Parts: sequence; C-alpha cells; structure tokens
Amino acid sequence: MRKKTPETPKNPDNCSILTYIAAMRFNIIFLFAFLLINPLFSKDDNKQYNRPPKIKLPIKTKAAFHKKSEFYFYRSVLTGQKWGLDKEFRRKLSHLNLLHLMTPSGLHLSSLFLIFYLLRRKYPKVSNFIELVLCLGFYFFLPGYYSFRRVALIRSFFILNRMRETNYSKLQIFIFFLITDFFFGTYRYSPLSFYLSTLFLALIFSIKEFRLYKMYLLFFVAQLFIAHKFTGIIYPATIVLSPLLTSIFTLIYPILFLNLFFIDYFNYAQWFISAYTGLIEISYDLAQALGFIHVNFLILIGVIIYSQRTKKHALALVTIGLIANFPRDSLAILLSEIGIGL
Repeated sequence: MRKKTPETPKNPDNCSILTYIAAMRFNIIFLFAFLLINPLFSKDDNKQYNRPPKIKLPIKTKAAFHKKSEFYFYRSVLTGQKWGLDKEFRRKLSHLNLLHLMTPSGLHLSSLFLIFYLLRRKYPKVSNFIELVLCLGFYFFLPGYYSFRRVALIRSFFILNRMRETNYSKLQIFIFFLITDFFFGTYRYSPLSFYLSTLFLALIFSIKEFRLYKMYLLFFVAQLFIAHKFTGIIYPATIVLSPLLTSIFTLIYPILFLNLFFIDYFNYAQWFISAYTGLIEISYDLAQALGFIHVNFLILIGVIIYSQRTKKHALALVTIGLIANFPRDSLAILLSEIGIGL
C-alpha cells in the first residue's frame, strides 16, 4: 500500500499576504464604485425619514462663553448643528477637509469610548458587554446621525467577534457590516453618507499593519476621491495638516464633552476651542500659501495603481494628470523656454 504523503502545513505568512491582496482588490473595486456610481436619491422619498433631532443646549451653556463663535463651534462638535458658524470659518474647514469634525461620527464615538480601552485590561467581560449594549442601542434607537450609527454597528461586530472568539478577519467583518447596513440599515436614509463613511472605513481596513504615516496617506487618498467627486481641487498641505488637526481633536473632544455637565460653573472648553480654532486659522493660511491642485481621473488611477506597488506606472499617470490640468498657454510658454514646441 502506498503511504499517504503528509499534507504540508500552510504558511501563515502566505495566508496573510493573500488576505492582504484580497483586501486591496476589494477596496479598489469599492473605490471604483464610489467614482462611477452617483448616489442620487429623490428628495421626496427622503422626507418620510426622520432627520436628526435639533438638540438645544441649555441657555446657561451659551452664557458661559465669552465669544458666540466659540459657543457655536462647541455646539456644532457636540450636536452636529452647523447653523451659527461663521461662513468664512466653515469655508476654511472645508478647504482643510475638516467638516467631518462638525458631524457626529466614528471619530467622536471612538474618542468617547477611550474609557473602555482602559477598562478592558482589568474588566474585559464587563467592559465588552457595556460597550456592546451602547453600540447596539445607538444603532437601533438613535434618530439620524447615520455616520455615527454605522461605526457603532461595525464596532459591535468587532466586540462580538472578540467575545465569542470566532476569529473572523477584519475584511470579513467589514463585508458583513457593509451588507447588513446596505440592505437593512441606514443606506436608504442617506446613500451619500453611506458612500462617504464606507470609503474611509474601507481604506482603514486595507492597512496590513497599522502605521501612522500609512493612515495619513490613506486619509489623503480618500480626500482625493471626495475632491474629485465634489470640489475638483485639493490642497496638498492637507496630507499633513488635516490628519494632524483631526488627531488633536480626538484628544480634546472627550474633555469638551465632559465639560458640558458643569460648564455653567467652570468653562474650560472655551480655552481649548480658542487654541484649536487658532490652529485651524494658521493651518488654512499655510495651505493657501502652498497652493492647490486640480484632481482628475488620471491622478486617481495613478493613486490606485500605486497602492498595488507598481510605482513607475503610477507616477507616470499622476504626472500626466497634473500636466493635463496645467493651462495650455502657460504650458506652451514654459516648453518654448526649453526649446520644445507645442
């Protein structure tokens, strides 16, 4: 009888590489879908759904601030209500890709849930259970705030995966979340919000190993796609400034939120807001000084190819994309100076 040859064990490194490649392919498909599918929906159909409630802060809260602009900023980051913010300041936030700070989302949820990260070391079961109940409660019972609810849902999936020790990969959990929210969740309320949220989440889950500079680059890639879809321009300085300002906001947001409970007695939030808005003003001036670029489809294709590590082709496409945006008359003058006709 022939002896059965023992099966060679699978190399875990090869498995992780294959998983990473699959994740990248999935994200590329998703990014193309974001570019090609225009998430338009009828305004009449949208009226049947409840909008986020207008949360009114106590009158004492407004009185605790010396400047109205600081109060409106404080109210915006807590409730998502942007009315009252100075139009010029909102424009600066838009140019720096920071308007998401004014909308309760996963950034705000993760910032508030930092306490569970600290409790999980000593009380893992209790902290996981409380966090799971809160996340599911937010997703099913909170009116509006769709971005906030989506992150609560995917966070609950990760908690369940950890509690039940099912060992599903990040990609598997993300796909399950995507299907659940698309068919049974918040997609029907706001398709555009769904696309924007899942764009950032898809890029985050494509990271094989967390590195801060990789996160910065991926956020910039997401900003490129959004700029192509809406404004058509982006400020290169935001590749550093936007993630930096977002990281600072993540640290101070729990402090601002906590101050709400005793702000009429002691308002330290206005000091943080004054310093933070000052940083925004300085960052905007710096971004303006360094200029902006027009984002076209060739640049986006180059970015996608770059993610597949074919850098020569990627840089060629990005270069062509940048030249395509250059004014023809100016380009002709520039080339004529070096002896090339156009």
